[in-house]
Amino acid sequence: MMRIVNAVQAVIVWSLVLLACAPASAADDASTVRVTRVDGAVTLNGVPLKEGTAITRDGKVEAPANAAAVLTWSNGSMVELYPGSSLVLRGVIYEADRKLEKSLLTLEKGRIFVKAQVPEHLFAHFEVSAGDTPFMSQGAEFALSYNEKGKELTVWSLLGVVVADLRGTRIRVNEGEQLVHALAGAAGSPAPMPAKTKEALQKNSQRLGGSLLADEALGTPGGTLVAKIGGVRNRRGNAPYTVKFKALTGGGSGKLKSINWQFGGGAGAEGREAEYTFTQGVYVVVLTVEDENGQKASAQMNISVEQDCGC
Repeated sequence: MMRIVNAVQAVIVWSLVLLACAPASAADDASTVRVTRVDGAVTLNGVPLKEGTAITRDGKVEAPANAAAVLTWSNGSMVELYPGSSLVLRGVIYEADRKLEKSLLTLEKGRIFVKAQVPEHLFAHFEVSAGDTPFMSQGAEFALSYNEKGKELTVWSLLGVVVADLRGTRIRVNEGEQLVHALAGAAGSPAPMPAKTKEALQKNSQRLGGSLLADEALGTPGGTLVAKIGGVRNRRGNAPYTVKFKALTGGGSGKLKSINWQFGGGAGAEGREAEYTFTQGVYVVVLTVEDENGQKASAQMNISVEQDCGC
């Protein structure tokens, strides 16, 4: 009996040690990444890949010629692998204190289309490295191509901003721009994206589903009044950070009696559009609308203002 008690005590002590050494971040809150579409002979770590399979840390997905795949994060992000591409998921980390989900990937070759999106109550840091060059986004939709033989990178930003770290020099690729960079050459400069390229990327985005960034119509008058905060591409920024907001509504009577904004700390505004400059911290912006019949609706969005968000 004494041996059994000692064994149980040893297990309890060892469990406490493991808990004490566990990371502070809530790993259980990080997204699960699954394959939601497979076209052709796609593999995961050399094994044929099936739809519904979860991709864990350091999982390598390869789509040979005439094959493609779509990976979906449970918090909303998506990545499509084009034919002839190889992508490694280095990890997904959730920092509960910052409400920040970090997704780290490496594009070994080929091309991908990324919808780096999370719900309004979370923040995203989506980082794809290609040729030792990191491309960072906190909510954009973009495409990235890496020619590993020619050592050339190209990024196209469809919605939001992508930040390229070219040997310590950060270059912002704004919405509607592209950046071509030869690894052996000097840092390139962003230029307007060709119209045909933009049209193709828009079709790709629509095929993959709706966008959390687009200011989409919420419906015609009638029925329940609904509201959404629009106009915001980047919910993270460096202090002081000025953000422009737009009230999007649908349903109801079609005529609004009041539109109220609350930015935190007692600050507020009225009207369809509003602007506010935030200092460092995390804020919950609340929109409340009321139509002429007294029907009310509200929406909220988190804004994070940091000393250096890299975005």
